[in-house]
Amino acid sequence: MKPLRPLTKVEIIERSIECFQLGLMSLLPLIGLPMAVQSLVHYFRVRLDKSGQLDPAQDTLKCGARLALAGILEAAFVFAAIGTIVLIKLLDSRP
Repeated sequence: MKPLRPLTKVEIIERSIECFQLGLMSLLPLIGLPMAVQSLVHYFRVRLDKSGQLDPAQDTLKCGARLALAGILEAAFVFAAIGTIVLIKLLDSRP
């Protein structure tokens, strides 16, 4: 696997903003899950590769990662709720 090239300052800012946008979209129930993963990919890519550069959009980047984590947590709650409802329905229908 080829090593990743360092990000330029413009790329850092663009990825920080994209991380925030994807983090917002990750709050959509269930369909936001892939966006949450992509947002976290952007977050870790910027955090690992900013190579000492100042990120003026650092707060935006952190907020995007937090929103992505909230979206994942929300999806987990939705899956748990659906699973619980299905399980209750299955147990109630038994003779």
